[in-house]
Amino acid sequence: MKRIKINLFWKFSLAIILIVAVFGSINAYLIWRNVQLALEKESEKRGLYISRRLGEEILNPLLYEDYVTMQRILETAVASDSSLDYAFVVNAKGRVLTHTFQKAVPAALVNSKFLRHSTQVQEQLFQPVGEPGHIIRDIASPLMGGNLGILRIGLQEEGIRTYVQKTVNTFWLMAGLFLIIGITAAFIFSHFITEPIHEIERLTHQMDFAALKDRSLPQVSIRNRLFGRIKLLFRAEDEIDYLADNFNAMIGRLEDAYAELQTAQQKLFQSEKMAVVGTVASGLAHEINNPLAGLQNCLRRIEKAPENISQNTKYLRLMAEASNRIEQVVRGMLEFARKQDYHFQEINMADMLEKAMVLVSYRLESARISVQKDLPPNLPPVWGSANHLEQVLVNLMINAIDAVEEHCSTVKPCERRLAFRIDILKNTLKLHVTDSGKGIAEDQAAHIFDPFFTTKQIGKGTGLGLAVSLNIIQAHNGQIEVNSEPGRGATFTITLPIFSSSPERKIG
Repeated sequence: MKRIKINLFWKFSLAIILIVAVFGSINAYLIWRNVQLALEKESEKRGLYISRRLGEEILNPLLYEDYVTMQRILETAVASDSSLDYAFVVNAKGRVLTHTFQKAVPAALVNSKFLRHSTQVQEQLFQPVGEPGHIIRDIASPLMGGNLGILRIGLQEEGIRTYVQKTVNTFWLMAGLFLIIGITAAFIFSHFITEPIHEIERLTHQMDFAALKDRSLPQVSIRNRLFGRIKLLFRAEDEIDYLADNFNAMIGRLEDAYAELQTAQQKLFQSEKMAVVGTVASGLAHEINNPLAGLQNCLRRIEKAPENISQNTKYLRLMAEASNRIEQVVRGMLEFARKQDYHFQEINMADMLEKAMVLVSYRLESARISVQKDLPPNLPPVWGSANHLEQVLVNLMINAIDAVEEHCSTVKPCERRLAFRIDILKNTLKLHVTDSGKGIAEDQAAHIFDPFFTTKQIGKGTGLGLAVSLNIIQAHNGQIEVNSEPGRGATFTITLPIFSSSPERKIG
């Protein structure tokens, strides 16, 4: 369905125009009809009165055939009444006896549809030839029951029609005035309705996670001033005010819920990180035991020959290297396990990859997995949190090692391989992590990032690693995707924006 955006002001205005136009037309027609009928009735009564009075005045001259007196009476009546257009008398045979026309009586009048011997008053509307729009009400009054003839008078109808038209025009002028007032009222009314809605809409667009975290979202404040300038002395609250109050309350609830969500998310990240620490602990013990055994061996040699300075110098140098190795491993483990918030900085993904491999190096060696790296030189940095990105890489490596070991426990011969490749595309860096493990079924791939979903055997996975990794990558404005076929391994692709001078720093 096609959607068209129309502002409330135009909706109110169009509705008012439509209502005024429809009801105005109906009222204009009713006014025109009623006024015209009323005036026509008054004109008819007036014509009957004039014809009756003139008939009484010319009756005696007509009986004595005093046509001069009859002519004078008719001319005097026409001259004294501007609405009386003409008057003439015809005898019972239809011959004109006297009239007020300058020339002869128009034949159309003499031969009109009136019955020549009618004993009743008759009338009709008559339009003279060659005078469009000039309407005359023609009234025929019988004299002595029509035996002496008929008196014909014509009343002009222009006055009636002009008055009716003036009345209708006045009505349309009032309707236009009401329309202007209505549109002005619609503008004011729509402003009072839409301005608070626009304010709520503006604050909705400004809402982001950073503002929720800092509790810095502004509150909706509406209808304190008319058009933003005139201070209101009082305000009658309605549903819009209740909406604004509920919106402000919703903002407060969102800020509280976001704070709780952030706390729960940090706990989830930390719990998953501790699970990873437990997984790599055995490997770290191996990493520490090897240099520790070397230290003990050097101490025994020195104890046997303390006077051999050259030999002891060599052993002291080996002991320093072993202690540095132990310190490096322990520091890496402590940094990884430490609970940290997002601290964004420039990150070199090649260095981050090496640090993550140190934490899982023992598992790679024990599983006899070969590592392949295809990293272009001079990698551009990404903008991210080092500790969190390292957690994502460790999660992906451990999952890859588990997948390879599970696959190779059932398939012989079996390739044991873990490959890393980085591609630079426009303003993004893509890291591909590919293993030769058992792969992921299509129905499982759709849920691989869901919390507590795991394809590992019972007791070997929490189901949170990939869900946490997804949240971390999304917090970096990036993406993580999987492409896999059962029995042919899986490839996880991490897409991150390359660092720029003014990066978008969306956190959480």
